[in-house]
Amino acid sequence: MSKSYQLHPVTDFKQFHAVLDEVYRGNKQYIYPLRTDIEGILSDKNKSFTGDNLRKWVVLADGKRPVGRIAAFIDETRNEELDIPVGGIGFFESIEDDEVAELLFSAAEQWLTDKGMKAVDGPINFGERDKFWGLLVRGWYRPLYQETYNPPYYQRMFEERGYRAHEQCLTMRGIVSEFPGDRLAGLAKRVRDRYGLYTKQIDKNNLVQSSHDFAQAYNSAFNHWPYFQPLSGEDILPTFQQMKPIMDPHLTCLAYDKDDQPIGLAGLIPDINCFMQGVNGKMDWKGLPRFLYRLKFQKKPRNCKGVAFGIVSEYQRMGVYPLMVDAMFQSGNRHTSRTYRYVDMATIRGHNEVMVKTCRKMNTDIHRVHLAYRKALTPDASWEAFEQMDVSGVEMGEYKSKG
Repeated sequence: MSKSYQLHPVTDFKQFHAVLDEVYRGNKQYIYPLRTDIEGILSDKNKSFTGDNLRKWVVLADGKRPVGRIAAFIDETRNEELDIPVGGIGFFESIEDDEVAELLFSAAEQWLTDKGMKAVDGPINFGERDKFWGLLVRGWYRPLYQETYNPPYYQRMFEERGYRAHEQCLTMRGIVSEFPGDRLAGLAKRVRDRYGLYTKQIDKNNLVQSSHDFAQAYNSAFNHWPYFQPLSGEDILPTFQQMKPIMDPHLTCLAYDKDDQPIGLAGLIPDINCFMQGVNGKMDWKGLPRFLYRLKFQKKPRNCKGVAFGIVSEYQRMGVYPLMVDAMFQSGNRHTSRTYRYVDMATIRGHNEVMVKTCRKMNTDIHRVHLAYRKALTPDASWEAFEQMDVSGVEMGEYKSKG
């Protein structure tokens, strides 16, 4: 008996979240994203939301069972920097049925076309580029916190509908205890002695100042990159405050020049997905105690995730990166190597050759690959895709599907 599928606009998040139960049921590898994270992105809580630049849809089977979802959005501030108006789609999920996928893609693309967009990027985040970016195409392992995970058949669904690879996002993994600690210490000493540079860790008791310095270093480091949007200390402070309960100061570092100006930033966080099995994305009266107990008492596995690295351009050849990594590695009597097994450097762009090479010098290598696609919505849309690395040697991993 064939199923009847209907597309509906999302009026509340209950059905939107419920799609995950259909797609990932029986997959012990999967970790549900926090519902509060998703709802904060796809609502008026998001600073990129301006009132009429976001839509969400869900597909119901036989009028009741949620089997697919998608969000479409327009980042109006970022579009001011682009040659053509580009919309975005994200948080796509679908059972393995092309009728469901077609309903979702068609609705999102038509809405973006009606809004004057000439192309669409996806799957991407609505807002900052440090989370939920790209489609997983290599490296099926337990996902990191705020990292996209998806069934392998999604790649076919995108590419058969005219989406072409536009940008690589790499996750590079290393074993913390195998970092070249002695070599880093020697490099860091030379940098301090030669240039008068120094480092500080983020102070959980003075997050206002740390937010200001972080923003100053971030803006100076990334203002020449495509899609750059400046940040203020006031923009960053709420994120720092939200992260405070899980923040490990030993995993943070700000670099300063001899005139006390911020010139570099490095930030990692404990990968909370290590403790999220069975929470199902809900920090409610059942999920929160389970998460907090594991966070406090579970010794292994503990991994950490890199979320922000940047160096002001005129200092990039002075050894600031090893200076910051050494500061985090040595902090607290090498607390990091005693506490964390793996470090995962996420959302590193494949066209950022300098960063990829620098990470490899720290004994990390590509562990998983995400692709952000782009599709033309009008005949006159044209662009140049970013350069991409050869990742054919990266292991595929194994998708743990039903059964």
